[in-house]
Amino acid sequence: MSEEEAPHDRLRRALETRAKASGSEGERAEPPLHWPNLGAIPAEREWPELHHWVDDLRQRYPGLDSYVVPACWYAHESLVGALQALKDHERAAYAPTSPATFGTDWHRALRDLAAMLRQFTADLRCSHGPEYASRSTFGDFVVDDISRRRRHAATVALGHPETAIG
Repeated sequence: MSEEEAPHDRLRRALETRAKASGSEGERAEPPLHWPNLGAIPAEREWPELHHWVDDLRQRYPGLDSYVVPACWYAHESLVGALQALKDHERAAYAPTSPATFGTDWHRALRDLAAMLRQFTADLRCSHGPEYASRSTFGDFVVDDISRRRRHAATVALGHPETAIG
């Protein structure tokens, strides 16, 4: 393995190895989740899972304070995408057939994405501090998001030009 090899190349190779080890090369590892392409039903299922994972992540890593992951993270597509990527990376890194080195790779990704999240959050100018965490409107946001995704699906089903969900 060369030193210049990117972590994502090691991850891809390990996922391919995992698929082969499972006994059926036709099986593929679960792909990463791409929020902009999710329909209403999958999003309704995935929002609580991501919310729970983010809460757990913040408890495990107290340095991920509101300047890295603000209470309103779910309302910002850039933060949702980065956090989902971390969640997907952790799932692959700690899969039963993953090499032992993948835990270290995941922590490198966490370090890199935490720096990126801090910059995204600074650019958003969200409110910070523990007093804002109790003002979560996550449930209301999810209801609105699911409604928006359903309207989008209906518009497309009626033959109107596809536009971005938003």
